[in-house]
Amino acid sequence: MNKTLIALTIAASTFGIMQTAQACTTAAYHNGEAQVTMRTMDWNGYDNATVVGKGRGIENSYSKTDGVSSKAKYAAIKIESFTHGTVAEGINEKGLEARILYLGTAAGTQFQDDTAELPNVDAGQVPNYVLDNFATVAEALEGLKAVEVIPTGITGIPGHEDEAIYPPVHFQLVDASGDVAVVEYIGGEMKVYNEHGASYMSNDPAFDFHLNLDKEQVEPNATIRAADRRLRAKLSTEDLYQRNITDSQQALISMKATQAAAFSGYNQQDPYADNATFPTLWTVFTDRTNKTMMLDRAHTFAVESYSFDMFDTGVAKRVVLGENPMPNATFTNELSN
Repeated sequence: MNKTLIALTIAASTFGIMQTAQACTTAAYHNGEAQVTMRTMDWNGYDNATVVGKGRGIENSYSKTDGVSSKAKYAAIKIESFTHGTVAEGINEKGLEARILYLGTAAGTQFQDDTAELPNVDAGQVPNYVLDNFATVAEALEGLKAVEVIPTGITGIPGHEDEAIYPPVHFQLVDASGDVAVVEYIGGEMKVYNEHGASYMSNDPAFDFHLNLDKEQVEPNATIRAADRRLRAKLSTEDLYQRNITDSQQALISMKATQAAAFSGYNQQDPYADNATFPTLWTVFTDRTNKTMMLDRAHTFAVESYSFDMFDTGVAKRVVLGENPMPNATFTNELSN
């Protein structure tokens, strides 16, 4: 039995990888002026992703339970998924990125207790909190240590419309200098991975397992399992370092190969998750040097481009910049027509 199969077999039995419910993959590249990130959004259903520009000065409260309240220090471009207040992805005007990906409770996800010692931030509000208030990964990590991230239920998820589900999530932060961190809450404790391996992220199991695969130099297989998607994205992106790509535009174009490597398809079944399908609903390419975002939706051939020139960053207002051209469309429905 090869090392890849051994490692993934251990993951399935120990961490419950076979029950992984949703999927996404990220890869962050940083080399000279080329500071770019690729992220896929894979989901069984739809998310109606809406791109919004939010100016400085918007009043925010990040939890209804003893929540942190502040005026946004920085303008940001955000991708709202499922509901108006849930941000899956974003970049602020300082080049700090924050994103939320799936990490199930079977992998150990457990957020902090709500105590009187520190103010609260809802788990689903972490990207908003980070993008609104911090300029670098280091600042954001200190900001997260100063609050309690609590498991307020997330609502509006397709298939769970009438319930508030425990937030099965972890986070990636990347800034304009190339600093990167993965943040997880395991067993009620904040776990931070602030190293090169954190540039590549997917889903279950917990992140220390994925770093161990790197250490063991495990090669990826062709499945859509989280470990394989992350390793394929890593392998493709590391090639840019080998070619010393330092131009932002060339790096963005090259990251299309990473997108293809991590792509989950539209109707590929995952035998490790009850033969469910997790179509890649959209892919975003973010340029931290030029503060731009390009969104490639599954429902159209057109690629949408977004920048801070599209709204007044100094006005405390939420501006819709782009919406899903086919609201509530799922690939199951489309493929059957």
